[in-house]
Amino acid sequence: MVSTFNLKLLKKERLTEDVFKYIFASSEQFSYQPGQFLTFMIEQEEGRKPRSYSILDYDAEKKEVHFIIKLVSGGVAGEVFRKMELGQEFEVKGPLGHFVFNNDNPEQWFIGCGCGLSPLHNILQNNLTKFPEKKFVLLFSVKKKSDLLFHEELKQLEQEHANFTYIPTLTREEWEGKRGRVQNHFPENFENKTYYICGIKELIVGVKELLLEKGVDPKNIHFERYS
Repeated sequence: MVSTFNLKLLKKERLTEDVFKYIFASSEQFSYQPGQFLTFMIEQEEGRKPRSYSILDYDAEKKEVHFIIKLVSGGVAGEVFRKMELGQEFEVKGPLGHFVFNNDNPEQWFIGCGCGLSPLHNILQNNLTKFPEKKFVLLFSVKKKSDLLFHEELKQLEQEHANFTYIPTLTREEWEGKRGRVQNHFPENFENKTYYICGIKELIVGVKELLLEKGVDPKNIHFERYS
């Protein structure tokens, strides 16, 4: 059910050079499916503009909602979030979106870049222990090691869960791990897998094209595009 309610900023934490984690208190409890988003109504001189952000985590008992947001200079919402003070409130609508878990296949592949990790992380955290018989793989690309979000946490998660594999890859920096685009690190066998793709347009288009070329059924390809 789509609702309209308020969020009040409780905490703001810098994760990378231009990505922050925001924790808000919700004026009401809501039901959602991991992978969905809320739409913020951003006040501008010319009027209110909607901007949508995937939910990173939601604690229904505390009524706390977590997001990771990249602050884009000159963007409609970038300066608003950059200058946001604790206690500031926003009207939001949601939850919305169909980028949610599909339980059809034994392997679940999550492919993302940058803040596209947010819904992937949420879906993973909510389903990894529920389906120990399934294999979960996170293939995550950023430019530099310093851009890797929740890197240590994800490595620890991999150690704790035999059914989870974490594959980070860098496109513009040498390091001890994998290099290049996510397309360089796909499995040899593309069958019996569900694919979830989230990130910028170039990532979505490139990965979708590759999967379709490999004969993946479109019903097993889910994606959420970030501008």
